[in-house]
Amino acid sequence: MPQMIVDPQSASAIKGTTPGGVLRDIKKLKKTYGKPETRQVALPPIRRSITPEERKTLELRLHRMLVWVGVMTPFEFEFGGEKLPLHEIVWDLLAKKCLSEDEKEDVRKLIRILSKHEKADEEILHNNDITVDEARDILREAAGLLRAIMSLKGMVSSKDRCTIRQTASRRRLDDAKNWLSFLKQIT
Repeated sequence: MPQMIVDPQSASAIKGTTPGGVLRDIKKLKKTYGKPETRQVALPPIRRSITPEERKTLELRLHRMLVWVGVMTPFEFEFGGEKLPLHEIVWDLLAKKCLSEDEKEDVRKLIRILSKHEKADEEILHNNDITVDEARDILREAAGLLRAIMSLKGMVSSKDRCTIRQTASRRRLDDAKNWLSFLKQIT
């Protein structure tokens, strides 16, 4: 196999690079230089009303099985005139190993509230005369709420087993204490 002759400057640039690093550099350059100049100009928002075909497409997109995959949970959620840090709440709950019964009930209430709001977004998308940008924003919000709902539902169901684990651990500790006290009585 013939060897490639590389000048010293190119060899020093190549030395120590990894395929992952090269791909990152290419993506970075593509973002910086790959866009046509016309795209750098801010485009005005689309102010036309959504067509029935676009409405149907967005509704079908919202009802896809995994619509929430890749969508972020909204950072804030307005409920009763008060802004809740929804993203923070979900992540705090995910970090807990076990949920108490009160926390589980609060999570179920939050799921119901988020579900109602998501259904309201669906109704707005389905029934109201809205612009294309508003429709996309509503779709994004509904998908984010679905993401939060699915995370919370998974949390409540998976953390139900924590009580069983805690009970088993408590029984093991009690058994160990009983054995230790029995051994102390014998000796």
